[in-house]
This record gives sequence, structure tokens and C-alpha cells, in this order.
Amino acid sequence: MRKFISVFSALLVSVSSFAQLYVEPEKDVECSVFFEKQGMTKAQQGLEIHGNYIFSLEDGGHVNVYDFKKPTGKPIGGFTLGSARPDNHSNNAEFGIETAPGASFPLLYVSVGKPNSEIDWTCFVESITRKGKKWSSELVQTIVLDGNGWDKRGYVSIFGAPSWLVDKERGFIWIFSARQRTVARVTKEAYENQYVATKFRIPSLSEGEIVNLGVDDILDQVVFPYEVWFTQAGCVHDGKIYYCFGVGKQDPTRPSCIRVYDTDRRVISARYELQEEIPLEMEDIVIRDGWMYVNTNVNRKKTKSLPCIYKLSLPKEKPAPKNWEEELRQDPEKAGGIYYIDPFDDVNVTSAPAGYKPFYITGYFRHGARQMDDNYTYPDVYNSLKQAAEASNLTSLGESIWKRVSEFWPRFDLRVCDLTMVGYRQSKQLGQRMADNYPEVFAGDPFVKTISTSVVRVSETMHGFNLGLQSRMPELEWDIIDATRTNIRYMNPYADGNPDKIALDQVLRDFRGEWYQRYKSYALSMFDPDEFLSRLFVDIDQVKKDYDAFDLMWRYWLAASVMQNLNEQMPIWDVFSEKEIIGWTKAENYKYYMQKGPDPVNMTRGWGYGTRILRGIMDSAKENIELGRHGVDLRFGHDGVLMATMTALQADDWATEVSDPDAVSDIWQVWNIPMNANLQLVFYKSESSDEILVKAMLNERDCKLPFEAVNGSFYKWSEMYPYYKARFDEAETKMSESAKIDVSAYGKQQLMHITPSTKK
Repeated sequence: MRKFISVFSALLVSVSSFAQLYVEPEKDVECSVFFEKQGMTKAQQGLEIHGNYIFSLEDGGHVNVYDFKKPTGKPIGGFTLGSARPDNHSNNAEFGIETAPGASFPLLYVSVGKPNSEIDWTCFVESITRKGKKWSSELVQTIVLDGNGWDKRGYVSIFGAPSWLVDKERGFIWIFSARQRTVARVTKEAYENQYVATKFRIPSLSEGEIVNLGVDDILDQVVFPYEVWFTQAGCVHDGKIYYCFGVGKQDPTRPSCIRVYDTDRRVISARYELQEEIPLEMEDIVIRDGWMYVNTNVNRKKTKSLPCIYKLSLPKEKPAPKNWEEELRQDPEKAGGIYYIDPFDDVNVTSAPAGYKPFYITGYFRHGARQMDDNYTYPDVYNSLKQAAEASNLTSLGESIWKRVSEFWPRFDLRVCDLTMVGYRQSKQLGQRMADNYPEVFAGDPFVKTISTSVVRVSETMHGFNLGLQSRMPELEWDIIDATRTNIRYMNPYADGNPDKIALDQVLRDFRGEWYQRYKSYALSMFDPDEFLSRLFVDIDQVKKDYDAFDLMWRYWLAASVMQNLNEQMPIWDVFSEKEIIGWTKAENYKYYMQKGPDPVNMTRGWGYGTRILRGIMDSAKENIELGRHGVDLRFGHDGVLMATMTALQADDWATEVSDPDAVSDIWQVWNIPMNANLQLVFYKSESSDEILVKAMLNERDCKLPFEAVNGSFYKWSEMYPYYKARFDEAETKMSESAKIDVSAYGKQQLMHITPSTKK
């Protein structure tokens, strides 16, 4: 048995001179030949495993059966599909969840995978029977995919060759294909194409012998970046599509690769570069018992090698990142910063000291995933491309991006600030997790209070959270639910409507503030907006007549970042190079550090308002505890407020001061304030002690506070409250001093975020 340990190789396909940031290829991949197939005469295609049997399909529709437990390479049986015919390429094979009467196995779904064939858009459903050594298969249903009208309904159309992938764990079927053919003569550059996964129900046999699935049947669609050529086949496991590409050593421009597409997070979650490990043409993947089994084919005119089935390790858990850049490379969507969608899949419910139980939770919660929150980013991106298209001023990349954006425009238009369904699900799941993780808090007759700012997406987040709580505890009653403007002083003090906000606060927020020139200079030291524009536009001077180059590049950055928040997505990260993605990440960290962190440029006012929020949280906690209450007192608001609050709390590195902009990203990564970010203070008490303990969590992961813990991450409330009261008083003194500054010399307002781009 041959065994390899992967050391990932470079992608050999011709690509542009720039490339976006992708998750790094898997390292130390265990790969071995499971067995070599003997006596094969036709091209090997689809693969499936059920029980003790391996089913290997051949072009045209013959199936060879092997013993999975005792593989020898010799078939122990075989049969011909009921759908067998010369143009049934049998490209992919998937067992389903329904079994036909009298059958020995679940229904087998066979993808044709023959572009330009009259049956290319067809899935044949076969019922397999085994009687002793005799095997047979009958065609019991034909599913036909109808691609008409997808674009008019806001879905991405596919060129054909649909691969029908059954999600047996969740009970759906995914169609995997691409915008256009994935061969080099059609897709010359990666940006010209995208991979498309479209979700449907699995038709039951009771629906008839012929079932049509069209646009009205689409349940979901996910569009993935295109960075590897020549599709083969794959499978679905744990909500992820495992798919293989390339032809192996037959053509070094189409190397052996596997990609793992996460349909929940809508990202490429793992990449395998396997040209050395699997030199044969990979055809299909099956996941069984924690391993991938990969079917391969050989070109008999070019080699005497036998086709093999390889055994390959699944993606391994990534080691803890050593620094922020390694963390970013493990999860490139974190480049979106405050637009990052955290999966919250590693929430931390630490055990309390002996005898202690949770009884009260308070804190500050950011709203869930949303659309862009200004009126200018979407129009600037759209109109800059539209104007250039009308003037024949787009490069080939620009034309590709314009095609995507123009098709996707209905998903943007008039949706500014809206909470998306991604955000709603986040908030509901957060409520459910709180109920599941801290049931003692809600026992008996709890005090339940949830308040939010009056911004619609925030109040919707609060109500989504409340629904999540109540889905676990239907009898739960709220004492207070409030989403009125009266909360603005302490829930969103930076907002224009806050009566306590002074002129200096506005200066520190807009372009007049010293932070802006520092931010812009730092960003421009890492990338060139003209270079970026030249990638999209033939004559950038024409574009710069209407748009400031730096501001327009930032708008594209925002549009790329926010895409992960949307119900349907259209990835456009590929307008940026890896260097620009890292540069913007650093620049955005620095910007928010200056605005809401401990940098002196904000004169304490940036994070000082956070002390007022934290004072309100702690004073309310003190009052509720003295009243003998248990339950929750939660506030829902915005990202900048939560950053300021974390700085005021001095949790982890949030209050660490540095003077070098390059050092900021070592301590501040704003992806830690993602959509639905939350600060929770969980209070514990014991019948054997009067001492109350408190645990602070950011995004449901324990935080360190700036004084000695009793046990792990648990702190004495009797020490915590006076410590922070003194800090709050000190901050108020500094804010009073800064309020005396004369701002008349700063000139007129030049707001960032809430004014148009700096158009000339």
C-alpha cells in the first residue's frame, strides 16, 4: 500500500497576477491507495459506499461492486443501470434516504455530467436489488432540472452539467455547477466564473416517474469563488460539499484538487492540493467512517497504471493561530472585520467554582447581520461600474464584476440598514443558547428585561433573541421590552440624536478628526487605490472625475465585506489582491482603535462613553441583586458602542495602548466585534457564601479582567464594582476637561459613514 504525506503544491493553472486571500491548503494530509481496480475497460466515474459494498460506476452505466471490508481490487458483482446509454456519463452517484419497495439499498441518484447531451440536466434515480450473487437495477424516477428564469428571480444561472449531491443528514439535494464551463478554453481567468450550489427538496417516489425541478422549487443558493478548474464530482457531509477537480498528471494546468464548500457559512472552508499524492484523474468522493474515498480514472493511451480508489484524511482542526495574520489566513472572511459572521461554534460554558450557580445575566449585544448601513456604498459601486460599462471603460475583470453586481442589484436596492435573515437566525440562536446554557437563570419567576435602541435592525435583533428564549421556555414572561429613543443616551451615545453629544464628539468622528489623516496615510502606505482602479477600469482618470479613488476603493471593500451578511451572496473579494486585503484589515483595525480604543487621539471621549454604558449595566445589576432578583437585563445596540465598552472594561487587550499602527492589529482585531457580538456578565451565587462571583464573556468566550480572579475567569463582585466605579469617575473627569476644547477651528462637518463619497 502506497502512502503519502501531503506538502501542498502550488496551483499550476494560469491565474491573474493578483489573487484574493484564500484559506491555506491542508497540510500533512494522509493519503494512500485503498486498492487498485483490476480488469476495468471503461472510464471510471461515480462512486458510492453502502454497508459492506463499494459501487463504482463506469461511463455508459455499468456498475462494479467491491467488498469494502476486504478490498482486493476484484469485483464481487456487477450490474447495468436501468438508465444505461452511451451518453449517460454516470459522473456522480449518491444514495438517498428513501428505499423503493423490495429494494436492497436506498435509491441511487445518478448524475449524467455530459455537457451538450440531451440528458445533461437529468438525474436518474435507480433502485438496486441484490439476490445472492445476482445484482440488478431499475430506473424508477427521472428528475429533470429546469434552468429557465433563474436570473429573473435573482438566482445565478448555471451552464449545465449539474452534479446532484444528496445531503442525507439533512434531507436535501444540492445541484453543484458553475456559471460557465470550467475548462480553460471557456474560463480563461478565475474571475470569469463562479461555482454555484443550489438547494432543492429530494423528490419522493410518490411524486411520479418524472419530476421537474425549476426556479419555484429552489430553497437556497450559494455562490462560491472560482479558483480551481475542471469539475469532477463530490458529495455532501455535515453541510459541506466535498468536490474534486482536475485531471492529475495528464495535464499540469489542471492539477488534482479538492475543495470543501461550507453551505452554512458560504465559504471555502478547506483546500487540498494533491497533484503529487493523486496523479490520476479524480472522479468522485465518498465520506465514510471519518475518511474520504476518492475514485480515479486513467487514460489507457497514456499510462499502464490501473485506476485506484484512494483513502484520504478529512480536514483537520487548525492549530491555534500564533498571530492575527495566521488567524486571518485560517478564516479569510475575518477580513470583513465588523461585518464578519462568527459561527459561534466554540462558545465557552466554563464550570463555576464548587457550590456556585448562575442567577443573573446582564450585558450589551450588537445587532445581527445586516445590509450596508449607509446610502452611498451600494450606489457608488453600482454606478461606477455602470458608467464605465456605458463608456466601454471596463477591463475584463471589471466586466465580470459588473455582470455580477448588475445581476445582484435587486438584492441591494432599497435594502440599506435592513436586518437580514442571517441576522435574524443569529439572534434567535443566541437566545436559544442562553436558555440552554444557563437554565438556572430562568427558573421560577425570573426578572426579564430586554431593551434596544430605536434603530429597526436592533429592535428586530432583540425580538429575534426574545423569540429564541421563548422557543425554549414558552411560559416565560417579560417584565420590560423597550425599543424607544429614550434609551439613546446610554445605548448609542455616538448617534446624532443623543442630546448629551457635543460638537467635539462629532469632530472626533468625522473627517476633521486627527484620526482620519492617520488612518488614510497608514492605509495608503500599504496599497495604491490607482492600482486597484486600474484592475477594473481602462481609463481611471475618467472614474476619478466623479469619485475620490481612496473612498471608492473603500466602498468596494465595504461591499465585499458585507456580502457574508446577506441571505443570497455574490462574492466579490476577488477584486482585491491578498496584499490589499491584509492592508485594509490592518487599516480598519487601526481606525476603530483610534475611534473607540485607548488611543489618545480620541481624547478619552471615544471609549469614555463606554464607561457610561458600563456604569448603567453595573448599577442596574447592583440594584437588581439588592432587590433579590434573578433573570436577565440585556441591552441591544451597535458595534462601536460595544468596542468602547470593552475598552472601558479593560477586558483582555482591549485597553492596551500602543503607538505604532503596525502593532495595533496584534491587540485589536475588529472581527472580534462581529455581527451579533455580545458582552455578557454572568453572576453566580452560592448558598454557603455571601460572595457573588462574576464571569465576563465576549461572544460567549471568557474574558480576562484587570484584577485577580478567584478561580479561572471568575471575579468577586465585591472587588469588581468599586474598581470600575473609580475608573468610570476618572473617565468622566477627563471627558469634562476635553469638553472645554474650542472646535471652531475644525471647520464644517465632513462625516464618514453617513455622507456621500467625497465626489469632486
